[in-house]
Amino acid sequence: MKRQALISVLILLAAGGRLVQTAQAAPPFRAGPAIPALAERLRDGDSDVRQAAVHALGELGPEGKAAIPALALRLADPDRYVAVDASLVLSKMGSDATSTVASMFQSPDPFVRELTARTLRLLGPDAKAAVPALAQRLWDPDASVRQAAVFALADIGPAAKAAIPALALRLRDPDRYVASDAALTLGRMGPDSMPALLPLLRDYNPRVRELAVRTFQQIGSEALR
Repeated sequence: MKRQALISVLILLAAGGRLVQTAQAAPPFRAGPAIPALAERLRDGDSDVRQAAVHALGELGPEGKAAIPALALRLADPDRYVAVDASLVLSKMGSDATSTVASMFQSPDPFVRELTARTLRLLGPDAKAAVPALAQRLWDPDASVRQAAVFALADIGPAAKAAIPALALRLRDPDRYVASDAALTLGRMGPDSMPALLPLLRDYNPRVRELAVRTFQQIGSEALR
């Protein structure tokens, strides 16, 4: 989980204002021909230049969306600060960024796949088109990627209910944190989760049965509020 901790720290630093300022921090302006030139600098050999280009595109508001494909590739930047900055800028670009960001799940690097899931989580309900891709990541060989996918589905909310069957199977995850988070996410999704949970009440593994029972308890508690 060291990589997961690193990503969390980087995101906290960025959110605190050290790394990135977005369109909300300044009034939008007409960038015009500058966007292709800035997007080209995202491939600069110097990481400071790449990071500055990410920042600049983040300040362009809706016009910056033309650079989404180039920004998404920066999720795989060898400089982790540049990668996290790109994630935060993309998270402000709404549903237009969803499919392009989700394409980065094809990376062989688990850091990139985890950051991709975290970016989709930040997009929240705007990332609903990525629910199938996130559901597939629930079987990722890396536990941190699986956990990030669970969190993303939780924050997408009701639009992620198509992933309930896959989430229910994660109660059997060999990583207990992933299993517990999947149970909590199913509980948040309410009664729609119940059909997928019922078979798990008879699972051979007592830990799985316990999580299923606790999830039913959570659903009942939410319903009484």
